[in-house]
Amino acid sequence: MPPDTKHWLPNFLLLNTLFIRVTAATGWLVLSCYLLLTPSNSFTQKGILSWLLTRLGLAELQRQLPIDKLIHATIFFGLVFLWHRVIVSWPLPTKEQRRWTLLNASLWICMAIGAEYAQESMQLGRQFEYADMISNVLGWAAGLWVTKKLTPVETGVATKTNCL
Repeated sequence: MPPDTKHWLPNFLLLNTLFIRVTAATGWLVLSCYLLLTPSNSFTQKGILSWLLTRLGLAELQRQLPIDKLIHATIFFGLVFLWHRVIVSWPLPTKEQRRWTLLNASLWICMAIGAEYAQESMQLGRQFEYADMISNVLGWAAGLWVTKKLTPVETGVATKTNCL
């Protein structure tokens, strides 16, 4: 006869979900800090991004599209989205989840704006650009919008998820 799993299985699944989400969000944060603060020459002509795009047969894409702005937007979209997924997996009351969500959004908007100032002050070959800051904020806003659409809402009768 198999052991009774009713008592520990929900807690195990919750810890497993939290572990996976925290690991993904932390990994994205580390990658984001690396991408935002690494000297720009490591991504241009003979850098990692150029090598990757050449391998994929997309070398012309780097010259035609503002890939840098897309990377900035993607970084902040990922930060807002992944950390929000961590917050909603915690078993917290609705009021506390709203407070953590507000803190999450506030933290990443500060980083979206402050990252450009940090790039300038660290003098690692990166420069301050308002266009990058706008890309950061647009990625942040898109991440916030998607998380709002995926967050369950109270309707009075039952809980439902907003539709995209």
